[in-house]
Amino acid sequence: MRLSFYIHNLSTLKKNKSYTKDFYISLSALTLLFTTSLLAERTRHNPKELASVIRIKDFGAIGDGVTNDTKAFQKASVFLEKNGGTLIIDPGTYMVGKQRLSGSYLAGSSYFEEPVLEFKNATKPIIIKGYKAILKAANGLKYGFFNPITGFADSIKKEGNRSSYYATAYIFVNAVGCKSISIKGLTLDGNSEKLNIGSSYEDIGVQLMATGIRMYNNQSVDIEDCYIHDCGLDAIIIAWTGLKNTDPIYPHTIKNVIAQYNGRQGLSWVGGNNLTVINSEFSSTGKALNHNSPVVSKPSAGIDIEIENSIIKNGNFKNCYMNDNAGAGIISIGQDTYNIHFINCTFIGTTNSAAYPKSPGFSFDSCTFVGKVERIFGCADKSKAISFKDCLFTMDKKMSPTGKVFGDRCEFYEAQNVVFNHCSFDADSRALPAFNNREILFISCSFSQDNDADFNASATFTGITHFHVPDKSIIKTKESEFEGEIIYNSNRF
Repeated sequence: MRLSFYIHNLSTLKKNKSYTKDFYISLSALTLLFTTSLLAERTRHNPKELASVIRIKDFGAIGDGVTNDTKAFQKASVFLEKNGGTLIIDPGTYMVGKQRLSGSYLAGSSYFEEPVLEFKNATKPIIIKGYKAILKAANGLKYGFFNPITGFADSIKKEGNRSSYYATAYIFVNAVGCKSISIKGLTLDGNSEKLNIGSSYEDIGVQLMATGIRMYNNQSVDIEDCYIHDCGLDAIIIAWTGLKNTDPIYPHTIKNVIAQYNGRQGLSWVGGNNLTVINSEFSSTGKALNHNSPVVSKPSAGIDIEIENSIIKNGNFKNCYMNDNAGAGIISIGQDTYNIHFINCTFIGTTNSAAYPKSPGFSFDSCTFVGKVERIFGCADKSKAISFKDCLFTMDKKMSPTGKVFGDRCEFYEAQNVVFNHCSFDADSRALPAFNNREILFISCSFSQDNDADFNASATFTGITHFHVPDKSIIKTKESEFEGEIIYNSNRF
């Protein structure tokens, strides 16, 4: 209407040349505003032209805890993989997970899982936000060894390869080769109690996909404020296959995440350079039940650091908590790892070791270990041997939420050049650590126990060393080396 008004009065303006110039300027500005408004209106209805914010319910998801919403998540994945953007998963419970029977011994699996949220080689950043949203695996998904023809549980190979019997259940979020993936606020419920679990293989359990978040070869990953529980395999897998020391650094961050009651690991880190984990928990691995049997696969740890065709370096774990896992709280065996730091973390072993860090390049600062710590990595190369600073090692049952503590003592065998700096060892009613290498170094450490067991102190002690033990307990120092002051039950030597 305004444009028509100005055109109607054009003849009047022509009579007054002093206004003509101003009119044409105004008309040009008005035309520009009209064109801009038209383009904005068109863009508003075309999300592909925006840095898109989309909602899962726009793709047909219901989120009522009954309807299977897998197809809606697949449609959203296709959009995000192509265009990038932010997916808002509205509050609700979304049942997901579907499988297809292969029908052939040559197919490579018996049951194939359908993707839920899956992105491959996405070149634009993808953000998933799901605060108060739950993705829950559908009831009855097959997991383990099943016959590819009959579809029934079957561990006896009749034809084909071993893999012909694999039934993979689900991966909630799977990203491979993407530029940037951010996952915030999601609850992922693997529904392990309602899995249809077939046979496992040998004694390692089912090592197939029933996973919360799987991140492979991505340039940037951010996982924050998530609760991931009851997955048949792992809560989170971080990997970068083929990574070399000369490759760029690709930062991955896990923050405020709780991973509980998963089958194999809370976190599997199998490759990467620069992983930061802050304020997160990885507990009760291997403790979920399915028809009164544990859902567990080895090593069933809180955190497993294990290289698979890659490198692992520059890991920083701060304020993390590992408790009551079927395996160790942290495990790493014989890996070529570098610069792996744990700061102010707690490891509680109730039915297995609190920690089993048998790989180089680890350090622990201001950490608490409740229960047995064993197989700490030592080496003639001092730069590779593990170090502990301001740490507490205790067997006190009051430090365990369940009242259970695994082991009779810590075992520090093969710990050449391992350093304990200002650490405390509280055996409570059990025994002080066992070790057998004079090249283990204790700097200003304290040792206490409440029973009469002897303590074989075959190591090197410097600074001020405190011993608080019953008078009947004997500290054997024949193979020891002391440099500094000894305080034995308040007596100085």
